[in-house]
Amino acid sequence: MTAPQAAVSPLDLSSLSSVSELEALGLDVLKGELMSRGLKCGGTLTERAARLFSVRGLTPDQIDPALLAKPSKAKRK
Repeated sequence: MTAPQAAVSPLDLSSLSSVSELEALGLDVLKGELMSRGLKCGGTLTERAARLFSVRGLTPDQIDPALLAKPSKAKRK
């Protein structure tokens, strides 16, 4: 069994030209890529692919804050 591409290295979004190319990677790969970039990772296959494609070529400080995942709450002791 081979490891998903996302586990090996970050996906090169600049090599992709459409949302449908991202959709072909599947839900799990898209979730991993979104999480690795600190983006929201829920939604349908199309929503995830569109979200990831929308940040193509952007630096982290250029990404719309609405696309970012909320920080996890600190656990109480």
